Amino acid sequence: MKTILSSVLPNPTRKFVIPIVLGITAMVGVQAEAAEQKFLGNIVDSSTTNYTQYWNQVTPENSGKWESVEPNRDSYNWSKLDQAYNFAKSRGLPFKHHTFVWGNQEPRWLGGLSDSARAQEVEELIRDTCRRYPNMDMIDVVNEPLHAPSNARWGLGGSGSTGWDWIVRTFQWARQYCPNSKLLLNDYGIINDRNAATRYREIVNILKARGLIDGVGLQSHSFSLINYSAATLKGNLDYIAQAGLPVYISEWDIDANDSAQLAQYREKFPIVWEHSSVAGVTIWGYVQGLTWMTNSGLMYSDGRERPALTWLKNYTSTTTPPPPAGGTGSITVRASGVSGSEHINLRIGGNVVAGWNLSTSPRNYVYSGTATGDIQVQFDNDNSANDVILDYIKVNNETRQAEDMEYNTATYANGSCGGGSYSEIMHCNGVIGFGNTYDCFSGNCDDDSTPPPPPPPPPPADPCAGLSGWSLWFCRILN
Repeated sequence: MKTILSSVLPNPTRKFVIPIVLGITAMVGVQAEAAEQKFLGNIVDSSTTNYTQYWNQVTPENSGKWESVEPNRDSYNWSKLDQAYNFAKSRGLPFKHHTFVWGNQEPRWLGGLSDSARAQEVEELIRDTCRRYPNMDMIDVVNEPLHAPSNARWGLGGSGSTGWDWIVRTFQWARQYCPNSKLLLNDYGIINDRNAATRYREIVNILKARGLIDGVGLQSHSFSLINYSAATLKGNLDYIAQAGLPVYISEWDIDANDSAQLAQYREKFPIVWEHSSVAGVTIWGYVQGLTWMTNSGLMYSDGRERPALTWLKNYTSTTTPPPPAGGTGSITVRASGVSGSEHINLRIGGNVVAGWNLSTSPRNYVYSGTATGDIQVQFDNDNSANDVILDYIKVNNETRQAEDMEYNTATYANGSCGGGSYSEIMHCNGVIGFGNTYDCFSGNCDDDSTPPPPPPPPPPADPCAGLSGWSLWFCRILN
C-alpha cells in the first residue's frame, strides 16, 4: 500500500486531450493568438511570475521526477506536482509531465532492489501517476535513453530483441495506464548531432511500429545550440521529422549575456518555430536566478524583460508558423466559440483523438494521425454563455460543411437540443457527424479516401474431402 502525502488534490474540470499535431490550446497572451498551431510553454516549479503573459503550456521542472514524488519507497509526496498540474488545468493550459523513467534523479532506495523489483516499482509509479493525473496531455515517458538510461532497465527487458526492449515495456505501461495522453520520448544532444539523431530515430521507429509513441522530444539546451550552425540544427530537425511524428522542442534555453542571448535567439529560434513538424516549444525557465543555467533566464528578477524576451514576444506575435505537415490522416476543423471558453473534441471511430479550447475568432485546429472510422465533432462544455460555430472540417482534401450534415445532436431547434439538422451552430452538448474517414462526397479526394479492398472470400469447402478410391472418383463426377 502506497502512502500519499499531499495538501492539494488535482481537480480538473474536464478531459483535455492534445492532438497528435496541435492546434493552439489556450489563447493566452498576444503571441499565442498568432501561433494558433504551436504552443510556447515553460516550467513552473520555481516561479509563475507573469506566466500567462508569455507562456501557454506547462511542464514541471523537477516535481514530476521519481525521486521527488517517491523519495521513500511506497510513500508518495505529490504536493509540488499537484501544484503544477492544477496551475495548468485551472487555466486551460496543456500539461506535459516530466518524467517517468530516467537514469538521473531516481530515488536512492531503487539501488537496493532486485531487477524484478525495480521493474515492479516502475509499473507502480506509472500506474499511480496516471490514476492521480488522468488528464495529462503529454508525457515524457522515457528521458535521455541515449545519455542516462534508467537503472531499472535490466528488469524491464534490457536490450532484448529490439535492442531497446526496456523502453518498449515502459511505453506499453504508459499506454495502458495513460490512454488519453500523448506519449513522448525525450533526449538531448540530438538536434546538433547526426550520429545521435540516427540512433534516436531507430528507437522512435521501434515504438512507432508498435503504436506506442505520439511525438518526439528534442531537448534544446544552450550547449546543443550555441556552437552549432543553423544549417546543422535544421538538418537534424528535418531528419527527426522524417520519422513522421510531431516534434516537441523541450528544455530550450540560451545561457549568455544580454547581447549574445539576443543574437542566438534571433538566429536559432526561428528554425524550430517555423518548422512545420514542430508542435510546440517549451522554454526551460525564464526568471533570472531561478534557472538551472546561470544566465539563461529571460526576465530579470524584478520583472523587467531581457532583450531576448522582448524580441521573442514581438517575433511570435508577428510570425505565423506554417501549418503542420498534412498528408495521410490529416483532418482540419474550422471552428470558433462565442465566449472563447468553449471546448470541442474530435472523435474518430468512437474515440476522442484530439481536443481544443476555442478562440472567439475562426481558426483551424489540426489533427494528424492514422485513426479511421466515423468522424464526429463534439461540444462538451455547454452553459448559458457558450455556443460553438463549426464551419467545416477538411479530410482527404475534401471540405465538408457542417450545415450540409444531417446527423446533429448539438443544435437547439423545435424546442429541444438535438431537434435540428443542417446547422453549423452547436448550442448544446452533442455532436455533428461528418461521415467516415473513407468517404468522398465530392468525388475529388485524395487517393487515401478509398477504403482498403475487402479480403478475398474463403475457398468453398471440398465435398470430397476425406474420400479415396472409387468413392472419390464417383464424388468428383457428381461435383
